[in-house]
Amino acid sequence: VRPVPLCRRRRVAPLAAAPPARAGDEPLLRGIFEIGKRSCDVVLSARRLRWSPILPESPTGGTGVALQAQEEIIEMKDVFSVKLKRRRFAGQTKGGTLLGITIFKCLNKEENKLADCAIHLNNLSEDHCQSWFRHLKEILNGFQNRPKSLKVFVNPSSHKREATHIYYEKVAPLFKLADIKTDVTVTEYEGHALSVLKECELQAFDGVVCVGGDGSVSEVAHGLLLRAQIDAGKDTDHVSKPVRAPVPLGVIPAGENERYCYILVVICFKSLWHVSQFWLLKAVLDASVM
Repeated sequence: VRPVPLCRRRRVAPLAAAPPARAGDEPLLRGIFEIGKRSCDVVLSARRLRWSPILPESPTGGTGVALQAQEEIIEMKDVFSVKLKRRRFAGQTKGGTLLGITIFKCLNKEENKLADCAIHLNNLSEDHCQSWFRHLKEILNGFQNRPKSLKVFVNPSSHKREATHIYYEKVAPLFKLADIKTDVTVTEYEGHALSVLKECELQAFDGVVCVGGDGSVSEVAHGLLLRAQIDAGKDTDHVSKPVRAPVPLGVIPAGENERYCYILVVICFKSLWHVSQFWLLKAVLDASVM
């Protein structure tokens, strides 16, 4: 009986004669890991991670049609983090017994909505896991369009004063998991974000994230566009051809109506993961939200 997969992944039939490999499909590593309590043959390329269970031979020398294993595939572009998995005692923050590697990927739940999914590759060999971990990190670091540093504005008054809780309980842990550095400003008054954006070193960030309602989104978008005109030497009172903002804007809605979540939708960000996965936008208002 085939076990229930850890998360929804694309399944393909066992390969017969493999066609010529496309660019990025050449195997980088091949090894054995335990996945879902089954020993699996795992192959890593720059584009994807593939594995299939290692099945015992039948008395006739084959695996048998009924026991043929289906191959699991993860596209590396859907992976947002990889960590070494260790067993630690209570209170222990470093070291611990290595158990394997955990891969975190985006999982399509429904239209325009993503969720996270953890896949555990278990192997007790330190050298084996370290080698795989280095290669996986190199592949992820090769995705140039992913943010490494973000400026975050949180409006604590939004969504019945729950915006701060939403950010620190749900959003911040995911940014940390994806190794994204953040500089957070919890706004204290109307116009606070605007004043910060006029002065902050935007070149230090790959993007700006706003956690709040329509008013917060409007203020941050205004601040980014205003800053772009000032830096370009434009007359902000008479701008016939406005300059694009220097960094993209991502929005995590935490208001009552979120009209901007529908009005400003050009690329639809229905989940936090899109902030990382589809970050580069052509203009500051090409962002939408969960």
